[in-house]
Amino acid sequence: MPAIRSRRLVRYGIALGATAVAFAARWAMIPLVPDGRYPFFTFAIALILVAWHAGFGPSVVTFVTGYLVGTWFFVPPKHSFLVVDTTAVMGSLSFVIISAIVIMFARSMHLARERADAHARQAIQHQKQLEAEVCERKRAEEEVRRLNTGLEERVRQRTAELVATNKELEAFTYSVSHDLRAPLRHVDGYAQILQEEYGKELTPGALKYATKIRLSSQNMGKLVDDLLNLSKIGKTELKRHAVALNPLVDEVLASLKPEINGRQIEWRIGKLPTVECDAGLARVVLSNLLGNAAKYTRPRELATIEVDQIEVDGESVIRVRDNGVGFNMKYADKLFGVFQRLHRTEEFEGTGVGLATVQRIINKHGGRIWAEAEVNKGATFYFTMKPRVNA
Repeated sequence: MPAIRSRRLVRYGIALGATAVAFAARWAMIPLVPDGRYPFFTFAIALILVAWHAGFGPSVVTFVTGYLVGTWFFVPPKHSFLVVDTTAVMGSLSFVIISAIVIMFARSMHLARERADAHARQAIQHQKQLEAEVCERKRAEEEVRRLNTGLEERVRQRTAELVATNKELEAFTYSVSHDLRAPLRHVDGYAQILQEEYGKELTPGALKYATKIRLSSQNMGKLVDDLLNLSKIGKTELKRHAVALNPLVDEVLASLKPEINGRQIEWRIGKLPTVECDAGLARVVLSNLLGNAAKYTRPRELATIEVDQIEVDGESVIRVRDNGVGFNMKYADKLFGVFQRLHRTEEFEGTGVGLATVQRIINKHGGRIWAEAEVNKGATFYFTMKPRVNA
């Protein structure tokens, strides 16, 4: 506000100064114009200049002061505001008309200048905003470039670490598959020799321990095989093609016959879809799920195992249901973990790797698997495989 007031005072000061200069110039012209003609000539020039440079208000001040001063000093009778001479009247009228035109022009110019100034200020503000946005964008781009560079470096480091870890895992797998299997076979072989060649000399307790040694070594060998199979699934490339699940279930049931020989099991196999999947891995999934269903229904005099297709929230789901011992849903989160077992080994054999393998295969196919169960009322496993095609 003080700056605006200061500029306004300067403009009106220019108006008064211009009037004074015009008066001095007209006074100097008295010898040239002795008869008093053109009394407002210099004031008109001053008015035009003030109107152009200072605007509407100062031009009005210049007109009023110029008219009063000119009438007082240069229009007869001098030193009087009473205009009696015709020439003087016409001169006054001309000055008034010229002044009115100039003042209106000044008003228009003042408004135009204000609009131009407003537009200029707006353009300057917009330019400043653009410059700020450009600077911010450049800063953001530089930050993104810096982050990308750091991210790429971290990705390279993580990739190198992952490659090294995979090599270590492959070395471990090789060690397990060759170095660990041989001692297990030796233990089992020596225990078998002990039973067969020295069985008559051993006490019943010693024979029992020899049998436990063989069972433990065989179980350890199976655990090693299961772990190797689990590690291979992550590196196996999927060979997808259309696989009909019903014939695959028949193959799995045929492979289970030696294990369920003599048992009463009612198999209820529904119409299953054809899915786009890896046939070998799909066989592993069905073999584990159906094998578990057969194993955990062993206490039942008549076991019932169902395999069918249902719709869950508009999605096609494969269901494997049995009437076995089931499990407590409180521990369902442990079901698909490696080495996680919900039943004692004395009750049901197993390594605790099968369901972890099944989940990894299902995830690899873009599907999901979950289970529902109740103690002594059976268990139901659901899984999907994507993409799928209708049979």
